[in-house]
Amino acid sequence: MTPSRDTNPSAFQEAFVNELRARRQADGLSRNKLAATLGCTPQWLAKVETFEKPPSEGLANDLDAHYQLGGVFHRLWEKHDEARKSGLIPSAVRPLVEAEKEASRISVYEPLLVTGLVQTEDFARYVFSSGFQADRAEELVAIRMERQAILCKPDPPWLFVMMREAVIRDIQAEFRLRQCKRLLEVMSYTNVTLQIVPTDAPVFQESGFQLLSFAQAHDVAYVDGASGFGQILTEVRDVQRLAVVFDLIGSTALPVKASEDLIRTIMEDT
Repeated sequence: MTPSRDTNPSAFQEAFVNELRARRQADGLSRNKLAATLGCTPQWLAKVETFEKPPSEGLANDLDAHYQLGGVFHRLWEKHDEARKSGLIPSAVRPLVEAEKEASRISVYEPLLVTGLVQTEDFARYVFSSGFQADRAEELVAIRMERQAILCKPDPPWLFVMMREAVIRDIQAEFRLRQCKRLLEVMSYTNVTLQIVPTDAPVFQESGFQLLSFAQAHDVAYVDGASGFGQILTEVRDVQRLAVVFDLIGSTALPVKASEDLIRTIMEDT
């Protein structure tokens, strides 16, 4: 059977393959000879050139070293890998992921699940294990962990999180201890505030949402939806309305110290 070609390679993958093929042919090298020089198999090189397999970071580095290009192939690989990962994220969520990178302030209300920016890796893996095949779930976990890097960058955004008490109590026992420790860890960050909305608080919002502020752009909001079908809101009136809702929820939340004490209590009861 003829191996299936990737019918939708990224533009950066096509650029990588075209550059690889052009340089190999310009040097008059067969795949066998170039593969021997690079230390890979000609079969692997053929799969890359015919789009049966995507290029690897190792191949990019080897090509840069062989042709003394100072990182040309690696930069193409990075762009391809970024595009591939973006393609794994539900289309409705992609604007949120991109907005997080530029936000100066992120405010999150979460009534059902620990928000992705503070999830532990094992809990994220458990979350993605429902509805995704194992290999895709692992890639989504890696993407989620990469998103959390914004909290520790040199100029991190302010992060304000409010979660209902039930969110923590409903975490499966095998993940609860580590997840509670993670919450306490991020609460120690100077740029993070996390508060718990107690069970008896009169809060009846149907879904979670986020507010994102930027240094040189208008605020936007993201409203959760089932199976990743959330939406970005850009209308000023809509965003302002959700900002008021966030403040109203905040008026029912426990103070930070009381929230920390409650998390420790739940953790100790695990």
